[in-house]
Parts: sequence; C-alpha cells; structure tokens
Amino acid sequence: MRRTLYLSLLLVVLLSLLPGACADYLGAESFDFHVLAVYGDSAVLSLVYVPYSTSMSDMLVPTGYFYYNFYVNSTGAYFIGGSWDTPVVYWYRGLYYVFVPDEGRVDVYRMGEDCFERVTSVKTGLEGSPNFAVAVPYLVVQVSENELLAINVARNATAGILDLRETESGTYFKGVTVVKGPWGVELEGDEPEKPPKPLNVKVDNGRLKIPEKGVELSLQAVAEHLWDDREAGHLRAYELENALLLVPPDVTHYFAPDTNSTGELLVFGNESVPVRGISEVSLLYYDGSLKVFPLGEAWGSRFAVGADNVTFSRCEVPRTYALEFWAAVVLLALIGFTWFFMVRR
Repeated sequence: MRRTLYLSLLLVVLLSLLPGACADYLGAESFDFHVLAVYGDSAVLSLVYVPYSTSMSDMLVPTGYFYYNFYVNSTGAYFIGGSWDTPVVYWYRGLYYVFVPDEGRVDVYRMGEDCFERVTSVKTGLEGSPNFAVAVPYLVVQVSENELLAINVARNATAGILDLRETESGTYFKGVTVVKGPWGVELEGDEPEKPPKPLNVKVDNGRLKIPEKGVELSLQAVAEHLWDDREAGHLRAYELENALLLVPPDVTHYFAPDTNSTGELLVFGNESVPVRGISEVSLLYYDGSLKVFPLGEAWGSRFAVGADNVTFSRCEVPRTYALEFWAAVVLLALIGFTWFFMVRR
C-alpha cells in the first residue's frame, strides 16, 4: 500500500511536468510494462494500467492502479490474474517462484522451462494489500491481527505459526525478520530477483535492428501492430532461449481533449504523437517468424483483458538439483553411520 501511495505522488509530479498536457485534456490512461522473469522461451509480465481524471484543480490525477499479470510462451500470452501490486519473483533450486499480492491474499506460482503452475494461495483475513515477506523457500504472511503464517512453498507445506502477542522483534524461518513498531508489524525478507535487462533496439533504413542478436525485422511488419510507427524505436527486446520478446514502451494516452486541444495524444520516451484513438495492446514474439500476442484493450477507465486464461502445467525440479538433493542425503547417511560405529567402539 505504501508503494502505491509513493507511485501516486510520483505520477502526479511527472504529469505536472508535461507542458500543457494536464490543462488540455480531461482524461488519460497510462500503460507500464514490466517483464519480471524469463526462463527458456517463456516469461512473466505485469501490465500496470492507470486511468486518470481531472481533479477540482483541473489537474489529471490517477484514479486507481490495476496490475494485469501474464505468462508468455511460444504459443501466446495467457492471463494469470489481476493484483493490487506488482508481483515479486524469487529463484530457488532451479525454478522461479512468483508471488502475486492481491486484496486479502498472496497467490504463489512456480515457473520452469516450459512449465507454469499454481502452488498455493494464502488468505490473510485482513483488508487491503497483504503484509508478507519471502526468504525462499519460506513465505511469511500476516493472516490476522495477531498471527503470522509461514509456508514452505517448495514443499507447499505449513512451516509454522507465530503468535504476535508472544513474539518479539527478531528473525524467524531462516531469513524473515519481524519488526514490531507503533504502527504495526513490518516483515523483512530477501530482496527479489532483479528483472532481466532489455536489449538495445534501433530503427535504421526501414529495418528494426537488435544488434546484440544480429536480428533485423521489417519496420513495416512491426509497425502494423503498434499504435504509431515511432513506437518502434522505443520497443524493448528481451532475450529468451530461442526467441525474442518485444514489449511496447511505457505509454501515456491523453484523450477527452478540452477546447484548447485538437485531438488525442500519445506520450512515450521523448515523443509526443497525435493519434486518432488506440486499439488493443499486444506483445510481439520473434522466433524466426513474427507473432502477435494480444493482451487486451483499454476503455479509458478500465482495461479489458482479451488473452485466454493460463493453463497450468506441472514443474519438476531440474535434474541437477534433484541429484544434489540425493547426494546430500547419502552424504548425511554416511556421516550418521560413521558416527554411530565410532561411538559403539
């Protein structure tokens, strides 16, 4: 919740810095795209949709923050679900764990190579964004005013329950710190994985080029799926194992102009582009041929998801990690037997 308030203030400030934009338009909407993790030829992406309307002081202010989360692979983009905040991702024993905070619960998913599955959903019993922290493989969630629940997400099993009335500030469950203060309880855990960095994209002589991969695409073929040709130079390319994921730039769309404006406007990067409306939001996926994966369509005050819901597939622990586990078991057994016979002597 605190992050949302900070984001609100930041966006209001940024909007106020755009010359004439707030004064000339009665409504706007923004689209921010966050690629959270890539694995094999798949990715997890969060689209942050923010509608704006005019305040009593004639400033455009955000009226809500809506997070739409998608799993993307070579066959399409699939809707995971909405959330109150951006999901966080952690790596553990060869798999990514995706934690999605929504009102009153935390949903947990697992992503591997060519697999994506739902692990569990922890309900909090409290209103608003959940209070939780992660120290993989442990997820600790405040499930009531006086109770914390710890889940081992790798095993999908309860690891323990803490009564906050009997718990002092300190570190529990191998990495989650409980901080009790006058404003309630704060939970601190591991830092999430950093998102992947996009590759450089450039437009030259009618071609969209990704120099680091030696890939060139027809600018016309790419621009067919953008709101404006000039967006092409601001696309972000993410490297997958055998493909590239092309993600639109973060965009603000100004509509409902007042008497001082001549039409709708797109703002992205350092570009301000007049438009006649916008169509659906799409991702581009290149694996030798260019594929278009629609996400949905904006309506000025809400985003209508057009992608199919995700179909889950079970993830297995990668073989290298499974072998490490059994090697550790055998080693511990040998140590135990050695100790036992030495004691008997």
